[in-house]
Amino acid sequence: MEEHIRQELLAKTKQALDADDWNAVEYLWRPWIEQGDTEAEYQLAYHYLWCTPCEDDATRERMEALLSDAAAKDHPDAIWFLATHRTPQVAKREFEQTLLRAGQLGSANAQRALGVMYATGDWSGPKDLAEAARWYRLAAGKGHAESQYDLGFMLLLGEGEPKNIEEGLMWLERAGGLGEHKAFRLLVDCYENGYCDVPVNAGKAALWRSRLEQYERLHPPNPSRRYSIEGAVGESSLDCLWGIEGVIGFAFVAGDNQFSVSYEPALITPAHLDEKIQAAVRSALPAD
Repeated sequence: MEEHIRQELLAKTKQALDADDWNAVEYLWRPWIEQGDTEAEYQLAYHYLWCTPCEDDATRERMEALLSDAAAKDHPDAIWFLATHRTPQVAKREFEQTLLRAGQLGSANAQRALGVMYATGDWSGPKDLAEAARWYRLAAGKGHAESQYDLGFMLLLGEGEPKNIEEGLMWLERAGGLGEHKAFRLLVDCYENGYCDVPVNAGKAALWRSRLEQYERLHPPNPSRRYSIEGAVGESSLDCLWGIEGVIGFAFVAGDNQFSVSYEPALITPAHLDEKIQAAVRSALPAD
């Protein structure tokens, strides 16, 4: 399938999904699937399994079969999707090998995940910033905005690769152009305050501050609580937090022994959240 046809089909798919018309989505991709097009198999399955409530068991089974067929034909994103979303729990090493295969075949999503693994060391292998930068660069080159942000930030800091302010800003501005809100904030810090030795530039600072303020008006932040814990804590050890109703995200905020938890106040109070966090993560204490 040629890229311009794929883009046209994706645009029409979005319109059909916005209209809640799954039959129209199937109508778009089915002729290509009947021709044995692996990309069409993946796209139809992905859009049902990720973009709809999956309420029809028969359709879900058909889409899962399509996804498995695409993965068996070495479609990189089908392999990535099966590894990260739809397969039963497998051994960590097997998961990592599957993710590596998807990344080597060209999945930007898998390449991004591999970059995170090497950047944090939160996997069975070593922490390796040079490898993290290499995987981020592969995904960034495919237009993956989060990877463009991560690569740009690493280049500003000189992590994984020699410090390169010009290239770092180039990747950050590309990420910002794709709507990556973390890039808005970092670019404001760079151009307003000279962060990471970036020359102050009032015009660019005003541009990215405008983008940041627009984003914050449209996406007001959820409240969060900060917690401290004895010893180091890895991201995998916090996965249990997803089981707490009302928790919508978490992040490390100070080294390896503090983390913050974002929550939906309509679903859980701060006091109840503290109780749940302390029950889920041993030695966690509120740090706010």
